[in-house]
Amino acid sequence: MSSPESSRAPVSAGRLGADGEGVSERLGTHRQLLSRLTRSEALTGRDIDAGYAQVTELMTTLLRVERGSVWRFDASGSQLQCVDLFEWTERRHSSGAVLTSELVPSYFRALSQNRCIAAHDAATDLATRELAEPYLAPLGIGAILDAPIWVGGRMVGVVCHEHVGGPRRWQFEEELLAGTMADFVARVIEAADRLRAEHTLGQYRDHVDELTRVEQSLRRSGENLRIVLGAAPVALVLTRLKDQHVVLANERCAALFGVPLEEVVGQRTRDYYAVPEERDRMVEQLLARGYLDSHLVKLKKRGGEEFWAEISGRIVELDGQRCSLVGVHDVTAQKNLEEQLRELATRDSLTGAANRRHFVELLERERGRCQRSGGKLSLCMLDADHFKRVNDGYGHVAGDHVLQAIAAAAQSQLRTADVLGRLGGEEFGILLPDTDLRGAAVLAERVRAAVARARVPSGDAREIEVTISIGVAQLQGDEPFESLLQRADRALYVAKDRGRNCVQS
Repeated sequence: MSSPESSRAPVSAGRLGADGEGVSERLGTHRQLLSRLTRSEALTGRDIDAGYAQVTELMTTLLRVERGSVWRFDASGSQLQCVDLFEWTERRHSSGAVLTSELVPSYFRALSQNRCIAAHDAATDLATRELAEPYLAPLGIGAILDAPIWVGGRMVGVVCHEHVGGPRRWQFEEELLAGTMADFVARVIEAADRLRAEHTLGQYRDHVDELTRVEQSLRRSGENLRIVLGAAPVALVLTRLKDQHVVLANERCAALFGVPLEEVVGQRTRDYYAVPEERDRMVEQLLARGYLDSHLVKLKKRGGEEFWAEISGRIVELDGQRCSLVGVHDVTAQKNLEEQLRELATRDSLTGAANRRHFVELLERERGRCQRSGGKLSLCMLDADHFKRVNDGYGHVAGDHVLQAIAAAAQSQLRTADVLGRLGGEEFGILLPDTDLRGAAVLAERVRAAVARARVPSGDAREIEVTISIGVAQLQGDEPFESLLQRADRALYVAKDRGRNCVQS
């Protein structure tokens, strides 16, 4: 989902508006305030409502907006409910407003496809114009800057910055800040979830400790111990340390490893580690400390299927022999979600390109490397030509296919070290390490030609021809990354003015 092409303008250099602050000064203020927030009590997760309230108050201060709010999705993902709204003038908090995907489907779709929705004119922007009658007009809202909240690989809500009055052009660093605020809310939510998980883990640890005490009192009665293990709500295994052989295990453990219960005794536990040496290290820690808590390790089933597990163990004695009593919890699903979250944190879900935040982070990192080494760095900014016509003429699904085709064609021309990023809507960036302006212009022309050759199915037997305009700039001395972005953006608009489908350096 993208804003109308006509509504977009070059990133302005220099001042940010009536307040007269420059980019670097404004970012410095943001960093100081965010530094205070990261030390906030909200991050403990003990009072999530207070955390929401603190965030919404800070949002209005940082972006100088009248209204700041946090919304949460319901379980189905089809409804958003406001959990905290702060109105700056009235200094008032409220909650309870509801938006549904049925009422504003384009807005919901835009949230899932963009790191940030920067609606400079919310009444006309494709992502937010559905909100005009039911929400924007009654409240006098002219511009919206929204960022989705991702937790555990799932979009769980959105932070909203609402400017009351006419349209407002959101600045580049304000969009970055909106994403940062969404990340902070995600950390508050994760902290609350972690408290609940720690409570559950605490119950599990108490259970293992209790089993240890019971085992010690019944260490000469294997039959009684077998009964105790069998009743345990988690997978448990008792292993003789001297030869690594299983002495006892419960049915949950046998099922987890795919071994019939009657065959468990006598198995070598080392054979069920994806990396057997991991088991040796675990035993070393057990022997050194007498216990092991929440140790993450990759195990494998009898059939060879690997899975991630969190194990906790105690050194115990049975019939005068030292054994390890270990509880095993399959956390494969959680690990997969973590991987998805890491991917979502850096990748645009529609095109697979780096998202805006990650792209800027890489740009800053590469800029620092070049300044230390004296190397070269260039940047391309590219934008789909007449993209609004595609959305209007073929529909938003076809528009999404066009964006995917642009990303694929561009990626096909890049080196391993080059980075393609989607910066928002139909705009992309290409980071070119160790490349001067001339080399970047050559690469940009190859990308332009590759996109021009692409043909995108429209869904009705027609093919969509796609062209792009590209602006190129090379890092100069110790200039900040914002300046490099602005120069590449200005070159892009020169290419647009020259008739589009061309490269300007």
